[in-house]
Amino acid sequence: MTEREKIIAVLNGQIIDEIPIYREGPMDVTVLNELVPGDYESSPEKLMEYTSFFGNGTAWLGIDMESETLSRDVRHHTYRYETGAVWHESYDPVFCREALAYPVNEPGDALGFRFSDAGFTTRFDRDKAADAVRRYKEAGFFVEGCAMGAFHAIYYFVASFENILAWMAVEEEAAMALFNETARYSLESSRVLLDCGVDSIFVCSDLGSAMSLLFSKDMFRKYMAPWLTELAALCHQGGAWLHLHSHGHIEELMDDFIECGVDIINPIGPSDHNDLSMFKRKWGDKITFNAGIGTQIAGMTDDEMRAHVFSVVETGRKGGRFFPRTESGIPPMSREKTLRYLELLKEACQMGYSR
Repeated sequence: MTEREKIIAVLNGQIIDEIPIYREGPMDVTVLNELVPGDYESSPEKLMEYTSFFGNGTAWLGIDMESETLSRDVRHHTYRYETGAVWHESYDPVFCREALAYPVNEPGDALGFRFSDAGFTTRFDRDKAADAVRRYKEAGFFVEGCAMGAFHAIYYFVASFENILAWMAVEEEAAMALFNETARYSLESSRVLLDCGVDSIFVCSDLGSAMSLLFSKDMFRKYMAPWLTELAALCHQGGAWLHLHSHGHIEELMDDFIECGVDIINPIGPSDHNDLSMFKRKWGDKITFNAGIGTQIAGMTDDEMRAHVFSVVETGRKGGRFFPRTESGIPPMSREKTLRYLELLKEACQMGYSR
């Protein structure tokens, strides 16, 4: 079986002899300089070289917002998205990302806001993308199409986190206007990606903190569920899967995710106090987990890291429908420790699935 065939088998609930690695990669690619291409998204060949290094059976392409750098040096990067949102990243003494400006700051501003469709009408080269998807599949890769998540798109490109959460409660017209627009953009760009032949659609929207949801289940059903339900139906009509990334303690939303039609959920990690064993027991026959390995590995000894990786894989492999992955990507670690983690992950995956 190719890696793509293995992934599809797992998504279809089959129990196979080897666990595929699905979308693993580092937060900081520079630690692997000279081992993987730094410009790995510049061509299908470089992306296949990059993703294969981590043992992945996946490749990807997406439709993103354009951005321009305002200032940059070894200690920071400040950039502006095409919507007008400005973000600042600092790297010393630790990584920190913060928003400096948004285009929508009052409820009234939300009512007329609209994304430019240039991202998937003029900038996105459909023929080139379809050719890349074909090449990935021929090489044995499962291909994900990355589209904007409805909630993620608001707090990243349009309005502050604090404002959208407040408006969802007390300025419903403004909140609904933004969700309708981000859902529209997400669905339209997903259609383009599905037409290019991708195997799944990947969307991000963090819905919880480490201890609780960011808003009530009723608010999820009002603002988020219609978008997810329509997106899942769109994927399934095209024979594709829907992959949702959401950080946070999201246990209370799992039944809703499944009802909406989500096929893969990520990351279900220990940093958000999510118990993979319980998730597997309650929902493991209904959804696939891309999950489980904590970013705490950065501070673990070799023995501790080995025990953690093998424990997560042992838990997840029971009943199938599981791909192990770090919560936010492999955390910043030394090159030696990063390579050791990959060695342990690949070794653990040799156990395969069990019933």
